[in-house]
Amino acid sequence: MSQIYCRFVSAFRGRQQFCFGQFLRLLSCAALLGFILTFAAPSAQAEPTLGWKALTSGEYEKAEAIWRPLAEHGDRNAAFGMAVLAQSRNQLEDAARWYEQAARAGLTSAQVLLGAMYIDGRGVPRNAVRAYAWLNRATLGGHSNAALARDAVGATLNAAQLAEGEALSLTFTKP
Repeated sequence: MSQIYCRFVSAFRGRQQFCFGQFLRLLSCAALLGFILTFAAPSAQAEPTLGWKALTSGEYEKAEAIWRPLAEHGDRNAAFGMAVLAQSRNQLEDAARWYEQAARAGLTSAQVLLGAMYIDGRGVPRNAVRAYAWLNRATLGGHSNAALARDAVGATLNAAQLAEGEALSLTFTKP
């Protein structure tokens, strides 16, 4: 485990970037898949939401028509759906904006995915302190995989940056 951890830490510092990026994409995909399976998979108790049904069947305009009004009125799950939709369309700035809305509303999966975007600089400027802050927020919120990514990013920060990231993570609430 420590050998893998060290590989990811060295990757963030500029060595073996491919491996670290691959790790974060895998973590992002796992978080996204977990969220989709939780909220979109049929269960004995409830049908999947109409937005997720539309997205998974390729009806992107329908999914957007369902989610956009809800997201614009503060629904964190709809904002997350809009983020996934934007990311699938390679509209990374929009994806980051929607992930941030969902993340500020307390959705830990959105916090992890937004942190990963800050690590890679996709849709937002690359910023390790902000990445650490969002991953720390997700960890504090109980996300099961966020701590590993947070610690890998944290290993690249100095003490002042760590303190800044921890303090920043405590300010992330609804806008």
